[in-house]
Amino acid sequence: MTDVTGTTGTTGGTGLGGAAGELVDPARLAALDWSDMPALHAPMERLLEDLVSSPTWLNDAIDHVLDTPELLAQCETLQELDRIVLVNDKATDVRIRLHVFTRSAFERPHNHRWSFGSRILHGSYQHDLFGDYDELSTDTRIGSPALVRQETAGSGYVIRHTMVHTVRAVPETTSLIVRGPSEKDRFVVMNRDSGEAWWQYGQKAEKAEEQRARQLGAARVNEIRELLKRQGVIG
Repeated sequence: MTDVTGTTGTTGGTGLGGAAGELVDPARLAALDWSDMPALHAPMERLLEDLVSSPTWLNDAIDHVLDTPELLAQCETLQELDRIVLVNDKATDVRIRLHVFTRSAFERPHNHRWSFGSRILHGSYQHDLFGDYDELSTDTRIGSPALVRQETAGSGYVIRHTMVHTVRAVPETTSLIVRGPSEKDRFVVMNRDSGEAWWQYGQKAEKAEEQRARQLGAARVNEIRELLKRQGVIG
């Protein structure tokens, strides 16, 4: 089974909202089968298409983040990107996030703690995929990429948490991802230039001061909204 499946922009799917105040119907998130990438591909494609084609959803989701302290506290600035947590469905551990890439020359092959689907909103990145590593450790040597893709606006994919990949993005490239439940507590990050590799852990394993130091803040969230407007992602 291939771990990366390209997606194209087809329309379809049912309404996004569930009960009053819900941005996405929880039943739709619960129906995603994260154990089977081919089975996940079509419903993920429909979900992402519905999210990005809605004239109001993304703007409403950002409003919801700014009105919800718990979500705003989860929005972070990292070395290579800023990310806004738009939806955090605790029943399924599924999250919908907006990513804004802030650096271009950044190559750190890594796996993930969770599988996810992605859709590029604006910009592009080179996507290097090194292969599927069920037993990845800091001693693993991954070699050269097995597959290189150019991800552009409208393209997307689903990827399993065991896949090692890296991206080199045009600055201010934006994407929407739907990430699945956590499959493990930590993941590996590699520096190909130095040969170093290290474990990184999820937010729950971090100290409160470490989390606070990376928080994006409301002002930056509003800056990202304005960026999306300039990109034509938000009308």
